[in-house]
Amino acid sequence: MSSVDKQAEFLHLIAQSEETLLQEAIGVATIPAPPFGEAARSKHIAKRFREVGLEDVTVDELGNVVGRRRGPGPRIMVVSHMDTVFPAGTALQPRIEGGSIYCPGIRDNSTAVANLISLVSLAGQAGWQASCDLILASSVGEEGLGDLRGMRRLMADWGGELDAVIAYDGDLGNVVYGGVGSERYRVTYRAAGGHSFAAFGNPSAIHGLATACARFCQIAVPSEPKSTFNIGTIQGGTSVNAIAEEAVALIDMRSVSQTELDKLSAQALRIFEETASEFDCRATLEKVGDRPAGSVPVEHPLVLAAAGVLEDMGLKARLSASSTDANIPLSLGIPAICIGSSLGHGVHTLGESMETASVVPGLQQLVRLLSRIDAAVARAPETMQPS
Repeated sequence: MSSVDKQAEFLHLIAQSEETLLQEAIGVATIPAPPFGEAARSKHIAKRFREVGLEDVTVDELGNVVGRRRGPGPRIMVVSHMDTVFPAGTALQPRIEGGSIYCPGIRDNSTAVANLISLVSLAGQAGWQASCDLILASSVGEEGLGDLRGMRRLMADWGGELDAVIAYDGDLGNVVYGGVGSERYRVTYRAAGGHSFAAFGNPSAIHGLATACARFCQIAVPSEPKSTFNIGTIQGGTSVNAIAEEAVALIDMRSVSQTELDKLSAQALRIFEETASEFDCRATLEKVGDRPAGSVPVEHPLVLAAAGVLEDMGLKARLSASSTDANIPLSLGIPAICIGSSLGHGVHTLGESMETASVVPGLQQLVRLLSRIDAAVARAPETMQPS
């Protein structure tokens, strides 16, 4: 049987296996994976990787799971993050209603993780072989203050051996070719404080930090390359009649350009340091997030192949920049994109859902893409887009 016939047989098998795919997704989603607490889900994924026949399955000390399906052609890593934004103790009780599965984390990113397991299981049944040496991975620490810690470790271990990386995460139809970089800081101001009447005139951490935050919000940023800033939380003080001894803010800065991000960060840090001095406060600036920017050109073979697959499936490719596990390989000069696995609603909310009908095309898309990857998608640093 030709490779074309094998692929057609495999795609047909996937189409007949919707219930199997959904059950695999539920099996992942109902195991907690809160920030920095992914161990139980990591153990499950490693077990399933071994059961479906992946070779060389390993779990590193962070909890990343890696397995291999050897084949000809370039060496490609497909990675789906296992962590969620939901804290420990969140109820994970799936229900199927109106053509969707409702469960926190089901679309982001349990379905994608489960599809990696199903890919190998069904490929074995169909006798299908990707046109590459396939490394499948599930990473920890993609969300929030996880700061891509899992992907950083995967690239430290594997980056030198890979020709390209596909992050499998997000809505079906997305092709992310640019990694939005970000820097996040916890800014703490401390001051003498005191009684609001008796010690009036003493330095206030809140007065100083509030002024600094107002000045931070006046920074001029370019619309292209898109750059943004945000103050996510601010807190401090002890009472309405106390001059605040401490105040804390979490700030977030992003850009599709590493150069612009560096400029924005430098301006912000200068504002917070100078304002602290002006208000007789002591400032502590703790970096709590650092995601590097990077991209490949829209005409890169990996981007064109992913967009072409979607077009062949009758779907419109949405090319964009975002912050995903692909940021790390992109920042290292390794060609990388991120493609979506399914469709859903309410991501990062307790009402998160995944459309059951999207799970089959979500996996078929990945199979079609892996069938097109060949030596033309080898690492080519000279084609990387400067950030």
